[in-house]
Formats: sequence, C-alpha cells, structure tokens
Amino acid sequence: MNHGNTFFEHQFVDLKTLYGKAGIKEKKLLALQLSKWADEQLEELGVQSSEIKSNENFRNNSKPNKTSIHPQLSNHQLFDLLDIRTLVNNNDFLRQVTQNIEQVIWLQDINTHQILYLSPNFEAVWGRSGQGMIDNPSSLLESVHPEDRVQVLVSKPRINHKPINQIYRIIRPDARIRWIFCRSFLIDDSNGRPYCHFHIAEDVTDQKKIEIALRKTLDRSREQFDLSHRMSLVRKPEAVLKTLMSAHEFQSAFRAALLFFDDVSKDKNHGVELSATWQSSQSLSPWTNEVVLYEEHLFLQLLQPNQIIVISNINEDPRLSPVIRKILQEAQINMFIAFPMIALGTWLGCLIVYFPEARQFDHIELRHIKILIDQTTITLFNLQLLEVEEESRHEAEKANNIKTEFLAMISHELRTPLTSIKGFATTLLADDVTWNSEEQHEFIQTILQETLRLQELIDHLLDLSRLEAGMLPITVESHSIWEIIKDAEPQIKSMTTGHILKLDIPENLPMLSVDAKRISQVIVNLVKNSSIYAPKGTMISISAVVHGDFLQINVSDQGPGISPGDFKKVFKAFKRGTDAEKKYLQGAGLGLAICKGLVETHGGRIWIKKKTVIGTSISFTVPIISTKSSVINLESGY
Repeated sequence: MNHGNTFFEHQFVDLKTLYGKAGIKEKKLLALQLSKWADEQLEELGVQSSEIKSNENFRNNSKPNKTSIHPQLSNHQLFDLLDIRTLVNNNDFLRQVTQNIEQVIWLQDINTHQILYLSPNFEAVWGRSGQGMIDNPSSLLESVHPEDRVQVLVSKPRINHKPINQIYRIIRPDARIRWIFCRSFLIDDSNGRPYCHFHIAEDVTDQKKIEIALRKTLDRSREQFDLSHRMSLVRKPEAVLKTLMSAHEFQSAFRAALLFFDDVSKDKNHGVELSATWQSSQSLSPWTNEVVLYEEHLFLQLLQPNQIIVISNINEDPRLSPVIRKILQEAQINMFIAFPMIALGTWLGCLIVYFPEARQFDHIELRHIKILIDQTTITLFNLQLLEVEEESRHEAEKANNIKTEFLAMISHELRTPLTSIKGFATTLLADDVTWNSEEQHEFIQTILQETLRLQELIDHLLDLSRLEAGMLPITVESHSIWEIIKDAEPQIKSMTTGHILKLDIPENLPMLSVDAKRISQVIVNLVKNSSIYAPKGTMISISAVVHGDFLQINVSDQGPGISPGDFKKVFKAFKRGTDAEKKYLQGAGLGLAICKGLVETHGGRIWIKKKTVIGTSISFTVPIISTKSSVINLESGY
C-alpha cells in the first residue's frame, strides 16, 4: 500500500515490525488486538460495513468525516484501519476470536495523557466506566493499588522503543483486588517522534494467586526445613521453643508456653509441668500468675489430644471461667491457641500461644503450624529420651550408693526408737534404782511413743511397697469431706498443739467417692508435715473447693516453705527437701511419697502450689460422686 509517509503509517510501523517478527500465536493475538481497535475507530468515524464495497472503491471516495481518534487523521490513516479490518474479515478464525477477546487495549497521548482509544473490555476488567476514564485519564492511576502506583508511574516505555512489561494490582469499585499484566510500547508520529503509548492489559489474577500460593508453599517448606535443622542443634526446651516461635505465622504472638504432663502414661488430670516459656520482647513485664493459670482445673480441661483449641476472644468465650478470664486479662491477652503435642501416639502435652489481638488462621496456615509443632514435639521427645538415658546411667552409677544410704537410713530410723525403748526398759528394770509410779508412767509413755513411731515407719514401708506393686487395697465408698475430717480430728488436734488450726470447708460440698481411711491418712500426713516445719503460734489451715468433677483439698502453713527446685523431689520415696536435710529433722522421707500414691490411686493428683507469701501450700484432688453414674473407674480417672 503506497500512501507516502503519512502520520498514520508511521504510527503503526512498530506494530507491523512486531507482527513480522512474532510467532504464529503472537501474530494472531496482535492481529486480534489491532482489528478490535480498528473496528472501534471505524464505528466512531460512522463508517458502516455495508457501505464498504471494497478497499479500492472506498479509497476513491471523498474526504471522510471528522474522526474522534485524532484531529489530524487523514484518508491514508483510515485506509490502514480498513486494511486491518479486511485482514480480520477475511480470516474466519480471527473474526471469531475477535468477538471474545479478553485483553484491554488503550492508546494514550504521550504529552497530553489523553486517552486516544480504549477497548470495550476495560469495563469488565476494571469494573469502571470506560467513558469515565476517557474523560478523566488520571482515574486510571487512581484505580491502581497505592503500593504499586510508583512502579506504574516510573515504568514507562523509553525512546529506544523497547516494550515494558508490568504486573500490578488494581482496586475495583466493589473493593475487589485484581492483578493486571500490562505490556506497553511507544508509537511514532509521521515525523518519527514518539506520539503515544500503546498498552495491552490482561487480568492475571488467577495465575497470580497460583503463583503466590506456590511461593508461600515453597517458603513454608523452606521454613520447615530451616527450623527443623535449627532445632536439631539445641538441647534445651527453652531454645527449642524460641526457635519455633520465630516462624512467620507466630509474628503477632507475644507469649508462649510448653506444658508437659507430669506422667505421660496418665493424662492432664495428673498435673502439668511448665517446661519452657517465651515472650516476644524482654521489655514485657513478667507474667506472675502464669503458673497459677496452669494449676486451674478448668483450664486443663480445655486441652484436648485430638484437636486444636482456639479461644479467639477471652471476654466472650463461655468455656473460660471468671478466674481464668481475669488472669488472662491481667496479662493483656485477648486470644490464645492450644496445640496438642503428640509423639509416637502419646499425648505429651500442649503448646499454648498467646496473642494481644485476635487474628484469623486459615486451614493452610494451621496445617503448616501443625507440621512445625510435630517437628518440635519430636525434638522435645528426643531430648526427653536423651535425658532419661542420661538419668538412667546416673541412677545405675548411684544404685549401690542408694542401696547403702537406704539401709543406713532405715537402720537409723529403726535404731533410734529401738534404742530409746531399750534404754527406758533397762532403766525400769534396774535393781539399784527405785522409781516412783509417776516416773514409771513417764518411762512407759515414752516407750509407747517410740513403739508407735516404729510401727508408723513399718506401716509406711509396707504401704509404699504395696503402692508401687499396685496391691494396696482401696475400698471406695460414698463419704463427705466432713466425715473424713472428723475421723482424722484426734490426730490433727494432737499434732497442731501450739498452732492455730483453721478449717475453711463449706457445708454443702458434694459427696466423695473415696476410701475414707486412706484420704484421712493423706490429710494427717500433710498436717503432720506442717506441724513439724511451721513455727509454734502460726496458722495451719485446711480448705476445700469444687473443681469440675473433683474436690480440691488444700493444707497450708506459715513455715519456711519448700524450695521450687524441690517441688518434685519431695514426692519421691526417701527424698526430703534441702532445708530438712540441713536441719537433720526426723523423718524417712516417705510421707509425701505415700500421699502421692494414695491420691493418684483415687484418680486425683497432688502438687505444691507456688506461693508469693511465706509458707507451704499442698493441694490434692479426689473425685466427687458423678450425677450420671455412681460407679467410679479408678484406673481411667475422670
């Protein structure tokens, strides 16, 4: 076609060059885009297809009407439009695809920024009026996501005519965000100077979502590998927890805790150990009531082995008691999640993650977190195995020493009352001394006391051996706590002479399903310990409160207290607190071990409460009679 160097010919020279170099698919797409654009321009010029008999006849017609493309549009420019139109009409494939093209095309003046052409599909993709964009070209930039506007502004085709590819987001009027891929290049005027920008845009939201999802999957896989490797290098639960909390999903968390059950062969009702804690910043104030929270029976009841527990709003969730809610509010916690930690089919404990504000986790995030927690659980489980192995080795090394110490201790505990009995009996039988009846009675009273002490030691040894063998007879019947207290009253009063005894036990407590004699034995042992260590004139109190299906009984004193490091030690046979050992107080270290065995045989648990004031408070739980059934299975607990 020979029309000279018209403006319109130069305007499409770059497009024709691209068309010549393009492959088959690219040629089809480019031709479709150009034909669609040409059709729109012909419609604006008022040219009807029925009026066009042929290109040659049309080229001989008089001057065309005034165009809306550009004031300088000439006949030759119109002829080029007709060439493109003819190309499409003569190609059945192109004609069909033109009707369904999804790309958006627009031309924009490089100087005035006026929109010279805008394809109809703009409204479907942008959700905005095409005429509105033509009237106000700046609205195109306003529709771009604020974070991407600078990129769109600075990424313009340069004079070297190299196309620019961009991916950016737009915000539709309905607030939906769409991803756009846009290819832009320059078109020259008749003098070879850049005249306008040619833009071809496509909605690639679906592809971008897949790309983002794949990238997130890759990032999560990389994070799983990285955290697993880092965990394998540490040897302390605190370090393992710190590594886990560096995960991306936990960025908004500010506290976390690892809880492990005291006895994994049983369940959460037998107490938990606060293995490690974490906080996002050292500037956070200490959470003084955290240990108190994990001693709350109702909090432990929330934990489940087969599901993640999400409390998204502590102020509204009915599963939280007022006491638990208050403790969480004081720590400025608004949300927490409890993840069960299971290794080799065994429920070891839970990870509790606390958040200052509520946030949502989708199922993919929760699945990723579960994988991380499974890795953490295996790491901690392996650390426990290493610790057990090391302890077993040390125990084996100390076996002979323990045996010797045990025999020495038993020998001492037996020898002391026997020596006293022998001494006073010998004194009474002495021929060279005559004792009056009062002195004889005093000697016989001492012999009786030492005999009772000896009997108590033997009974303790028998009870302990039967408990360890699982052969201690337990007769479970219905009893009230007041019956049990009354049964133990003579012993309690004799032991608390010189102390202030306080009973804080409500009258309307439910009936218990227990062996009254054995629970009375537990209370007497605890009161006896308090009377030994608490100074005369101080208070010893016994209180009780219902927690779920259990009654919690507390024995408290105002003595020197037990060191937190000895909380577990004192419940082991023949083990005593450090202070007791230093002061050489009488005792074989069997009382609390027997208490623990008796309580756990009933399906309860026993522990030392951490106090902020002086003294010791030991609590234990026993089952109340269920309203659903009068049968209590001691092996399954509650």
